[in-house]
Amino acid sequence: MKASLQNRLGRGKSTYALLAIAGVAGVMSFTNPDQNTYVNYAADRLTNEIQDAICKGPQLPQGKLWEDISKLTSNTCKSGLSTGLAFQGSNIKDFIATSTERQNFVVFSIYTTKVPGYNFKTIGAFGNLFTFQK
Repeated sequence: MKASLQNRLGRGKSTYALLAIAGVAGVMSFTNPDQNTYVNYAADRLTNEIQDAICKGPQLPQGKLWEDISKLTSNTCKSGLSTGLAFQGSNIKDFIATSTERQNFVVFSIYTTKVPGYNFKTIGAFGNLFTFQK
């Protein structure tokens, strides 16, 4: 009798564990970001990378005035580039879409984007994207 009760309890725990795993897998598959979500994410990241690379500017001497001038020029540069890149947004997205391979594992996806000089790997899961290789 005692062994029978232990067997039932053991099976009950494994049933709950399987249900929990199935539930998590279901949520993951439902929230797995699609290709369009990735392309929008990657276009934003690429735009920010371009702005940071171009608008970094030279290192100025220390001091409040120089720091203010540096921030002003950086913000002006980023604002101007942002406007120009916004006009090219669809071209950037098309470029990323054609340069990206998606491996869909149902519960998550791995995106590999190859642009000249760079390979980006991004994982998508639970509705989020995280770039883990540049």
